[in-house]
Amino acid sequence: MLPIFWHDLGQTADTRCMRIQHALVGLMLCACSGTPTGADGGSADASADVGAEASVDAGTSLLDTCSATVGATVPAFYKTYFRCTDLSVNGSNLVISTKGQPPYKTYYYGPASTNYASFDTSRGNQYSPNPNTIKVQSVTFNVPLTPTAKSNLTITSGLIDGVVGTSSQEYKMGSAGVAINSVIMFNPLAAPGDDIENEKYTFDDYNGHPEMTGNYHYHTTTKGPLQVLSKLGFTTATEPGTATIELYGMMCDGTLVMGCTELSGATPILTGFDAQNGHAHDIIDNNNQTLLTNRYHVHLCPTKWTSNPRKFTPEIQYYTTCN
Repeated sequence: MLPIFWHDLGQTADTRCMRIQHALVGLMLCACSGTPTGADGGSADASADVGAEASVDAGTSLLDTCSATVGATVPAFYKTYFRCTDLSVNGSNLVISTKGQPPYKTYYYGPASTNYASFDTSRGNQYSPNPNTIKVQSVTFNVPLTPTAKSNLTITSGLIDGVVGTSSQEYKMGSAGVAINSVIMFNPLAAPGDDIENEKYTFDDYNGHPEMTGNYHYHTTTKGPLQVLSKLGFTTATEPGTATIELYGMMCDGTLVMGCTELSGATPILTGFDAQNGHAHDIIDNNNQTLLTNRYHVHLCPTKWTSNPRKFTPEIQYYTTCN
């Protein structure tokens, strides 16, 4: 019987499974840390429309060739910055759908894919891939065009503990957002008994990896979305912490995930941050156009802001609705 690996619970679990696989040459069943119900041990989706399909060669999923449909009434912010995703408006909601396929080469497509790349082990011997491979997803978010902030919510350091299930305000496990290059974003939490700081050692060159259903995703900063901004002419540098403008994506409730800059390229005012480097104000582009009004967003900039070194996606959901 071939080994079955359930999900990417972290470096410890993945490494344990791979060692068993190598030692027993596929003669033993390895169910890492049990049988979770979904991605990283949590719910498998962030909407009613989510699922894994067959493995894909994805030769057409590169940034230059990926397809997308964009409705005429989609607001300018999304039309401008999102690529490789289907966008439309349904009543008061933005509908964003993605197959979750990274538009670049990565080890996790598997050696049979034209988008395969070797795993970079030059980062240190603690880095090793998890056993999962990318599969086509079907993920749809219905995000309010004008989200409502939760009442009486103050995001303090006491809420940001990196542990699943300690607050009803946490983002759900599994698909919790989408990057501007169509890749799914997860919250920063690993399944119980694991640690995201260990799990990061299975990340590829783009700081992404797939869980057991083949749902490839990000938990942190990545050059992937910055390559979109480069294609659009907003930056030439694409390494996190170096780009002229750093926008990563949007969580399911409408919270934006940004890097070391505002959308205009300005440096954020760090003194106004909450405990997950979040604040709310108008989102203004580099042409001084207001694209979103009073929108809550978080900033990830660990390489430059030593006093605010947060590097993972937001843990606490600021807005009321996440569909």
